[in-house]
Amino acid sequence: MRMRAIDDAAAVPRLRETPVRRRDAARVDAEILVPPKFAVLIIVAAACAIAQATILHDASIHGGRLSLVTVLVVWTGLRCGVTTGGWLGLVCGLLEDALGGRGSNVLGTTLIGFTAGLLSSRFFYDSFPVFLGAVALATIVRAALNYLVIESAFGYRGLFARTEHEAFWQALLNCSAAAAVVLYLRIGRMRAARVRSKAA
Repeated sequence: MRMRAIDDAAAVPRLRETPVRRRDAARVDAEILVPPKFAVLIIVAAACAIAQATILHDASIHGGRLSLVTVLVVWTGLRCGVTTGGWLGLVCGLLEDALGGRGSNVLGTTLIGFTAGLLSSRFFYDSFPVFLGAVALATIVRAALNYLVIESAFGYRGLFARTEHEAFWQALLNCSAAAAVVLYLRIGRMRAARVRSKAA
């Protein structure tokens, strides 16, 4: 009985020294781990598609235009997986075609969303090389599909050099936007880590 009392007395300081995890820290962890809701992604996608068709339509560098939709669909696929990435790509393609596309956007965005989702189980969505490489590849794939549709469906010829040139500059713009997204996510993660450290 005496030895048990000594053990209990020695355990009291250890229990007191153990940090208590507050609810704020647990809530922050949950916000980081839970992917965004699909309804929120739809709203963001609609805003991106409208911005591309209006205020960003005339903004270009050597013919290459920034595609916020491409960046969003690739990020969603890497972050949320095949199903969400593919469905969001389908919705984004329909929105782009409805706002003045040639009909090939729905195929391209669905393909890149699905493909990015396949990579989600192997790579981190906020990795600079992975995200930027996926965005660049997605831009090239979309440009190639648009070129094939223009040549096969509309009968235009001799646009390969122009399409290749515009795709290069568009990939550069999209990768710049993707880098800004990764920086924003990392800053948010650092702030969340500070909240956890203060709440612990």
